[in-house]
Amino acid sequence: MDCDHSKLNGAVFGTHDWLNYLRDQAATYRKLVERAVDPLVKTELRALASVCEEIADNIEDHLTGGEDHALRGPSSKLS
Repeated sequence: MDCDHSKLNGAVFGTHDWLNYLRDQAATYRKLVERAVDPLVKTELRALASVCEEIADNIEDHLTGGEDHALRGPSSKLS
């Protein structure tokens, strides 16, 4: 993914900004899955989307006092 780091320099992000960013990235990866031809590329893009969603969910859980998922590894949704 192209990421214009110049937009990030000096920017201050709130937690909700990160949640939105991670979920937007997950959506972008899922759209790329639809266009990808190589099955390995599709698998990797799905994994990236899953990790972005899981991180956003974990952040949100901690914000809302939800269940602690510290023991859950990033690959738990990949299988």
